[in-house]
Amino acid sequence: MKNLIILLITVISFQFTNAQEFNKTNKYTVANRMDTKQQEYATALFDIVATDDASMKIATLSILDLDLFEDVTITLLTDPNLDSINEIIKVDINYSTCCYHAETHYYMITDTNESISLPYIENEFCENTTTEVQYIFPVQKLGKEAIILKTEVNFTEKHTIKDLKILQSFAWNDDDFNDNESVAYSGIDNN
Repeated sequence: MKNLIILLITVISFQFTNAQEFNKTNKYTVANRMDTKQQEYATALFDIVATDDASMKIATLSILDLDLFEDVTITLLTDPNLDSINEIIKVDINYSTCCYHAETHYYMITDTNESISLPYIENEFCENTTTEVQYIFPVQKLGKEAIILKTEVNFTEKHTIKDLKILQSFAWNDDDFNDNESVAYSGIDNN
């Protein structure tokens, strides 16, 4: 059953990676900074850095449960059509439990190589999971100009997008991201 769940997650991830236009990348990598705590529930910290320049640190993240940890995947969306943003890095920290748990972090990289993080997303994938929470950016299918959409995507048994619900939207104003300036949509028009 565990293998079936992992296979399902892999298929779903490929579907949404293509739908979101995020692609695997070697431009950024994980730099290990393992903490060696002797506590019952020790965590491990790691950095996301530029492969060509390890001093360009994007973020420090933690693995919350080393016993359930599976892997970290890094994908990249270039030219997201947001002012002053060159690319968006998506980091998935994956855990294997009775279901499959993914903690997803998004980092927008500015023209000056600074990183701006979006609120992270958690998804749980079990055998019959049909939804996934994700961000949609302006350049992507169903994206809106200058708006970052946090959505819940529903998909069919064949793993194609059935519909989506907008959970939250964020206005992007030249180089400013602020939860307090969010704009709400009640639905998506298909024009």
